[in-house]
Amino acid sequence: MTETDAATDRSSLVPGAHRLIRAIDGKEGPFSGTLITYGDGVAVCVDAAQLSEWPGWAYSDAEHVCGVLDIRRRADGHDALLPWCTQTVEVFLGQRLSADVPLVPGELGTLIASLLRGIRELGDEAVNAAGDWWLTGDGRPVFVHGGGGAARARAAGLVGRAVQHTADRATIRILESVATALKESRHHMDDDRKWERQLFAIAAPRALRLDVFAPERASDLGSRRAYRGLPAGEVVDVREIAAGGKRVVARADVRTRKPRRRIDVIGGLSGARELLFAVRERADAVRARGEQAPKESSERSPRRSHGRSLALAGALGVVVLVVGLMWPSGGAEDNAEAASRTAADPVEPIEPSPLGTEESVVPIDEPVDADDDIGALAAVPKLLDSIQKCVDADAETCADAIREGARIPTEGLVSQGADASSAVLVDDYGDVAVMRLTPLDVGGVEQMLVLERRNELWLLRDVYASRNSQSRCGCYLCAEVTGEVCRFQTSLDRSEEASSVCTVDDAVVV
Repeated sequence: MTETDAATDRSSLVPGAHRLIRAIDGKEGPFSGTLITYGDGVAVCVDAAQLSEWPGWAYSDAEHVCGVLDIRRRADGHDALLPWCTQTVEVFLGQRLSADVPLVPGELGTLIASLLRGIRELGDEAVNAAGDWWLTGDGRPVFVHGGGGAARARAAGLVGRAVQHTADRATIRILESVATALKESRHHMDDDRKWERQLFAIAAPRALRLDVFAPERASDLGSRRAYRGLPAGEVVDVREIAAGGKRVVARADVRTRKPRRRIDVIGGLSGARELLFAVRERADAVRARGEQAPKESSERSPRRSHGRSLALAGALGVVVLVVGLMWPSGGAEDNAEAASRTAADPVEPIEPSPLGTEESVVPIDEPVDADDDIGALAAVPKLLDSIQKCVDADAETCADAIREGARIPTEGLVSQGADASSAVLVDDYGDVAVMRLTPLDVGGVEQMLVLERRNELWLLRDVYASRNSQSRCGCYLCAEVTGEVCRFQTSLDRSEEASSVCTVDDAVVV
């Protein structure tokens, strides 16, 4: 236990003192509090009174279950120092896949061994303990009690997702055995040691890389400008997108860029006109002075008249030069087009440039391919309608909407077509995007879609229940709610149902 309220000399650093870094909220991790220095690392400082009912107090000496690191005394109470958890294991696995940097065999062994050791440290509580698996700042997987599902069920789902990171058959067999065992209420401890030995025999354990992020594709920048201009979180009705099929960027270009060029021209002409008026007034003043002045000799009169002519010609030349510089340059093609255009001809739409520059636009009335324009959001209506047709036809495959190897979903909004829901973009990782489907009818259940782009075609990769759905079962994917029982599956890639079920009363929101 450390004490920080003692009077210290602020002019020098005190060894072992907890330096304040910044405040963090619940959106950055499982705990809201203050990030402080702790030894050679950092920790989250939380008022101990807020954790009075937290089960993690019993796991202070655990390696893979989040517990209290230390207690800090204040003048008016105590603070608990907790590990700094930066991201969930599920998000970590998704980022590595979207970045096309799957876990190497050594990282897979580290992850699976950590999950199994965390289950052993939880003991009998692993079946009912609610929470989620997180990664600490140094890449150590830990189970954090709180909102989430049962520890064993969540671990089974993560192991199932880890299968996507390897093509080695021996590793896949080991991971499938681990996932099957974690779906049961308990398994023998000797199996843990056997799986760890097998995984570490394939590759030596390696620390998890946390410096891999989803890439940004240059081809996505134009499409992101289309929907990033909308307010954050705005819901777009998928039926409107399917019916419209028009370019948002084109509409913005036609309404904003062309008037801006006209304003530049009008402003230039206005300035030139004022300059011309000033030159004319100057010339009138010179002429008036010439009429009032006494006549001089014939040798000097032609010279003065010639000087005034040069001054007037120079002023007019400046006016022409200013107007020419302010006139918009459009190249030879624009000049030819302007010369051939008559007053009765309507303004023609601008042709798109072959280079795809910022000035290139598409006519408003010209339909374009929604998949190439707005990206994954515009592809949702077509996907939903295709999936509905495949479900109605009881088809075995749905190649134009479902990724190869995944089963066709038959429950929820994803199987009811585009007219049953509205879609909103949740996150975009380049070739992978996450959407939320919200039912248009009262009483429906939200669903999350994971889309993947392959060969410039968006396909459904995964679907699972939204965190905001009314189903309270603590399962990774709630596929069916019947009475008080929620039967769940791990993902679309693994069609078998888990052998265990969870009741609505005992489970928590996923």
